[in-house]
Amino acid sequence: MKKGTDIELFLAKEKKSTSGEEKLLDEAKKLLIQNKLKERNILSNLKFYNTSFEFLDDEEVPGDKIFSAQQIKTTCKKLHLRFLPSQAFEGVVPYEAVLKIEELNAKYRKELKHFKILSTKEFFSEHDPKDQALLFGQTLYGNYYHIHTWGKPLSSFRKIQFFPLRNFESLISIILIFTLIVSLAIPDRYLSTDTRATYFSMYRMAGFFHMLILFSGLTIFFLFAFHFSFSENNWDSPLKKKNH
Repeated sequence: MKKGTDIELFLAKEKKSTSGEEKLLDEAKKLLIQNKLKERNILSNLKFYNTSFEFLDDEEVPGDKIFSAQQIKTTCKKLHLRFLPSQAFEGVVPYEAVLKIEELNAKYRKELKHFKILSTKEFFSEHDPKDQALLFGQTLYGNYYHIHTWGKPLSSFRKIQFFPLRNFESLISIILIFTLIVSLAIPDRYLSTDTRATYFSMYRMAGFFHMLILFSGLTIFFLFAFHFSFSENNWDSPLKKKNH
């Protein structure tokens, strides 16, 4: 049994929890694409038709290996991952992945070209990455077919570790909870010399708001100082190239 956070298993769970609304949107998107490929509409959609051999057909490949962009985005947000074109990876893709692509080309008479990799930011920036990575090929309906997985599973605590960086709301919630815990833990004598003050007094409330301002300021400083960004905004954003 694999230890740590396995991206492939995590993504499969996200797929199972897909809402009915998302499924309806996927079906509507599928119908639009199918309409483009109908014989009477080919001429008006010739550019799309001519490149269709570069994508896998959702109706032909195993459905359990197909994931929507929304399912991948949700996984990226929860695990602080990136989903980028394969060209963003400067390392070497395993030979097993190349063989699987060739097998797909031969089996479905395709010439696949649109590949993406799901992994950590460090995976794309290191020359010899160890983090787990998933290779996907794009499908006709705008989904992604899982082709190959390699690397070591991520930390078991990654979901908790990067919870504050999912989005602005999650960061604010963590700051509020942390400030509340600290303010409740401070003894009365450090808040006021007023012997008549009760535990839940105005002094403790004032202390809470002062610490909230302090912790918020420190958080903003560290976000800018260490170039942290929210997963919701950068899950599919290209990495900045380092100057050598």
